[in-house]
Amino acid sequence: MVTIETMSSRAPLERASPDRSRGALAKSTAALVRVMTFWLRRRRTRLHLAQLTEEQLRDVGLTPEMAEREIGKSRLLMLDRPYQPPF
Repeated sequence: MVTIETMSSRAPLERASPDRSRGALAKSTAALVRVMTFWLRRRRTRLHLAQLTEEQLRDVGLTPEMAEREIGKSRLLMLDRPYQPPF
């Protein structure tokens, strides 16, 4: 006679506990904060770069063209310009 095992050896699926959900939310929030901090740091750097004179740019080893290219990467810095490229 053949016996069929009806009980699974695996534990039943557990629902995500509130502690796990809070942990995932905390990790997501921390990641978002890191990304925003990095973005703000780059934006501040580009703002400062936009204020440097040609002589100051040469002192740090940049040409005005290199500075313009870097400044152009931030679309928010271009809000006061008469022409904005399409997004």
